[in-house]
Amino acid sequence: MKRFRFQLQSVATLRALREFRARESLALAIRVCEQAELALAEARGRRELLEELIRSGRAFTLRAAEHVTFLAALRQAAGDEAAAAQAVAQAHAVRDTRLNEYYEAARNVKVLANLESRARLAHRIAVDRAEQAALDERASVAAARAHRNLS
Repeated sequence: MKRFRFQLQSVATLRALREFRARESLALAIRVCEQAELALAEARGRRELLEELIRSGRAFTLRAAEHVTFLAALRQAAGDEAAAAQAVAQAHAVRDTRLNEYYEAARNVKVLANLESRARLAHRIAVDRAEQAALDERASVAAARAHRNLS
């Protein structure tokens, strides 16, 4: 019997490549999310520090010009924090899209792997049947010879 050859091997190779690329883009999106979350944490920390400075400055005498400068810096820090939060939301949206793409690609690879395993099983059954038929034929020929020799 001839060797097993999966007819959809080229499709399986392409789908595996797509799955690899989807996994790589997912990893990149996860890294971008982590960086955006770190930037958000830094912006939040700067804003909280400025708030604390303003609160502690109120306990002492703070000149109006210094207070205005601190408030302007606080507004800037709050804006930076809002922009960082928006960047985090966008990064999470991209990550979720990449995750869905990866799941779809992995599902396609799994479908072809199941098809290949079924095809291998069918091939193995056909080979076993052919071998059994050949063994049965040899046994029949041997039995016929033995019967002819006895008669």
